[in-house]
Amino acid sequence: MANLEYLKAKTAEYAVVLCRIDKELQALGSKKVEHQWLINYLQQKLKTTQTLHKDLQSIVKIGSSRLLARALPIVHDIEYSILLFNYYYLPTLQKENQADLALRKLLLLSAKRCGFFWLKDIAVNLNGQLATLPNPPQAPLIFAPPKLAVSLLEMPGLYHELGHDVFQKFHEIAENLGTSIYLYFNELRQKSGPINPERKIERNQQLDKAVEYWDTKRLNEIFCDIFGTFACGSAHYISCVDMGLRSGHDPFDVDFGDEHPPLSVRVYACYKTLTLNQQNEQSVITIRRAWENYKKAYPQEYGFNLICSEVLLDRIVKVAIDNIQNFIPNSHRYEVSLPDNGQIHEIPLDVSLEDLLNRAAHILLTCPECYEAWEAKAFKILGFCD
Repeated sequence: MANLEYLKAKTAEYAVVLCRIDKELQALGSKKVEHQWLINYLQQKLKTTQTLHKDLQSIVKIGSSRLLARALPIVHDIEYSILLFNYYYLPTLQKENQADLALRKLLLLSAKRCGFFWLKDIAVNLNGQLATLPNPPQAPLIFAPPKLAVSLLEMPGLYHELGHDVFQKFHEIAENLGTSIYLYFNELRQKSGPINPERKIERNQQLDKAVEYWDTKRLNEIFCDIFGTFACGSAHYISCVDMGLRSGHDPFDVDFGDEHPPLSVRVYACYKTLTLNQQNEQSVITIRRAWENYKKAYPQEYGFNLICSEVLLDRIVKVAIDNIQNFIPNSHRYEVSLPDNGQIHEIPLDVSLEDLLNRAAHILLTCPECYEAWEAKAFKILGFCD
């Protein structure tokens, strides 16, 4: 329990901070017409935080030791709201430039093709690692490195980030994936024949640990890998392999401290999400060969084979795709065939981002000497360059 003097100080501090946030939101409201829904949402969120502040003021004014015990949880809630305003939304909206707006426009179009019927807005901040804040899901905040405005190589990862918005919107997806995990490992329990008591205890502990590993955070990440490939096709798979090759990490490392599944799991899930036609594209064959060579340098341990078996991963991929199609009935699975070699270097003015990224990956892997000049044309069409 915090003492009264500290709570008085925090109450005074919050009065200043919340007043400043209010003024900044009002200023943005008159400038950012395209973000009107998001700004209105933030203003409503601020009102909720101001109500918490009033509750804190009342507790401090009364000064009862019984009431002081309720104060610190209120402080924590106010701090979290201030964090969202001061470190995420306000800096993003205030610094928005041409590149941010160009990427926002592209993502809104992509999300529409993906069937995001609930979406009202997207805010983009080209000043950080690839990440998203999908709360509210109606207006996610997407972070990306500045180089995304000057390079196409990591841009398919944006579709992974859009997947987080889907996962946040439909909580049933986590439940359905979790159920499939539980049923799989429960089947393993039932399949084993007669076993001595000590071995049975050990085996059940291993299975319990495997179920525990696939918590909601990891299901979120692998779902987004699957969604990214579902929505962006081969380009997303190629980007995922590239990420794995550049990492230098053991692709079979099961790290309970990392919310991401092992790299080999992520790559496998992406590959299994591809259509048969996509799996037979030359660029996919080329990058898959590089990945298989990379994996040969690392041993596959028993723990990995238990927790991340291909049978389990195949189930996860199927359940994830079924959920995408069930919850987003107008979802657009990217299945567009690449143009023939004579036309793939052409870029129509109305090209979709998915088309362009798939062409980029193909050209880079099959005709790297042509890539630089082609990408320069691509960025002009995307609107990142004057």
